[in-house]
Amino acid sequence: MKAKFFFLFVMILGFTASIHADSRETITFSNVEKTENGSVKEILHCNKYTNAPLLKTVYNYDADGRLLEKTLYEWNSNMGWVGTQKYQYNYSEDNQLLSPTFSKWDKKNKCWADKSK
Repeated sequence: MKAKFFFLFVMILGFTASIHADSRETITFSNVEKTENGSVKEILHCNKYTNAPLLKTVYNYDADGRLLEKTLYEWNSNMGWVGTQKYQYNYSEDNQLLSPTFSKWDKKNKCWADKSK
C-alpha cells in the first residue's frame, strides 16, 4: 500500500513539474500590415509579468508572398530597438531562392555591417 502511495506521489510530482516547465516567461504579439507592394509581419516578445519589450522580428514579403528580409531586434531601454541580425533573400527570374545574405548590427557605427556572410 505504501508503494502505491509513493508511486502516485511521484507521478503527481512529475506531472506538476512538467506543467510548470511549460509555462513561459514571455508573451508574444503579432501584427501584419499589407500594402500594394507586399506585406510586413512583426512579432514582438514581451516579459509576461511587466510587459516590457524584449525581442522583435520583422519579416518583409513582396506582393507574391516571397520572403525578402528577416530582421531581428533586441530592446535597449536607453536606445530603443537595436538591430542584431538581418537576412536578405534574393530570387532568380524563375522564383528560385538564391543564397541569402546575413548581416550583423555594427554597434560601433550603429548601422548594419557592410560585409554579409
